[in-house]
Amino acid sequence: NNIREIFSDDGGNMSSMRLLVFLVVGTLLFNWTWINITTGTIVSFDWADMGLILGSLFIKGYQKGKEK
Repeated sequence: NNIREIFSDDGGNMSSMRLLVFLVVGTLLFNWTWINITTGTIVSFDWADMGLILGSLFIKGYQKGKEK
């Protein structure tokens, strides 16, 4: 039931924005980790990946501010 609470907004409704942010960040971090493990090195994030992560988190924060 905790997973349901993570993806719910303050009113208890399911939040598609939270789910999408989780999917974007989770996918990028999974791919980055996979590349690091298979190559045996630490590959830095490029600007496009960092922009996707920070952009999606910024949009979520902006949307959260508009809900209040």
